[in-house]
Amino acid sequence: MGRALALTTFALLALPACGDDGPTDAQVQEAENQRRQLEQQVGVLEAEITQLKAQLAQQAQDSSATQAQNQAMAAQLADISAQLTEARALLASQDWEGVYNQLNAARSELETLRAKLAATDGSLELNAAFVFGASPLALGETYTTAGGDSVSFSQVRYWLSNVTLLKQDGSTTALTDSYHLMEVINSQGVEGTVDPVSLPANRRESILARAVPAGHYTGIRFSIGVDPTYNDDLSRHAGELHLLKNMTSVSWMWFTSYIFTKAHGTFKPASGTQNNFTWDTGTNANYRTVELPFASAVTVNSQKRLAVNLKADVAKLLTSLNPGTTPSIGATQAGASATLSDNYASMFSVVSVENPNR
Repeated sequence: MGRALALTTFALLALPACGDDGPTDAQVQEAENQRRQLEQQVGVLEAEITQLKAQLAQQAQDSSATQAQNQAMAAQLADISAQLTEARALLASQDWEGVYNQLNAARSELETLRAKLAATDGSLELNAAFVFGASPLALGETYTTAGGDSVSFSQVRYWLSNVTLLKQDGSTTALTDSYHLMEVINSQGVEGTVDPVSLPANRRESILARAVPAGHYTGIRFSIGVDPTYNDDLSRHAGELHLLKNMTSVSWMWFTSYIFTKAHGTFKPASGTQNNFTWDTGTNANYRTVELPFASAVTVNSQKRLAVNLKADVAKLLTSLNPGTTPSIGATQAGASATLSDNYASMFSVVSVENPNR
């Protein structure tokens, strides 16, 4: 269809003016719209070329490809850039068919180059073990808080999103579709379903990203919650975001779409009666970002894998918050929600970073 439009436009503008038989205003406008579309397509490809140049330059600094391979890919990238420069020149001379042909050739070469670059990708395994202080977190187990009270958990859940690796040169590499539900839960029914739907008991502490661009990295960044792009529109989907996760609720719709975190259980003061507590956070104001540096730079490529081992200390959730005095936290408790969200961000620390050969 694009070729037909291009040829139609070319024919329209190539028509000789014969008295009043020249192109109509509508035809001229259609031709101008096509010119703008082609110009936009050239711009999109030029932006991708800029990104690939940066990726190739970074790759040349590590061992993910030989010098000859890097030189060949650089030459191919230069050829694609020349094709787009030619497309710009043809656009200026109103050679629409020529622009179309150059764009097709550039896209074809880009597809080949992307495949070559993908072959140099590495992987990231991110582990965030649930603990309470020095002990692994177990549902139903009773733990003693810093204040001498007793606490037990029936579920702990949070969205870990937008994982990004930090580079030596100060730039970043964001991983695509990075929305992951980390949890320790017992089997539970899904709220709001007509036919009974159940979530099985689950302990989810790890994620695996298999397409991490080759490079040298010095740290990791991720967020707790769901960013406004997806949080404000349940119809948008990415990663593991889904309505049937018990991380949305009708009571939250007035404020946001997703529940960011859940911590439910029981609490018993040192001298007092045991009671249940339900701590949920959400709303865009409670989206938090965590940044953790590595002790030293690591290399990621097709020969070097990366495993980042963290601990998520649930005891930190009780910092300056007491389930005995605040048994319920939800969308309407803005102050307590903000404090709890800060506590979630503070519960992560690096245990080790592994960077072995494959």
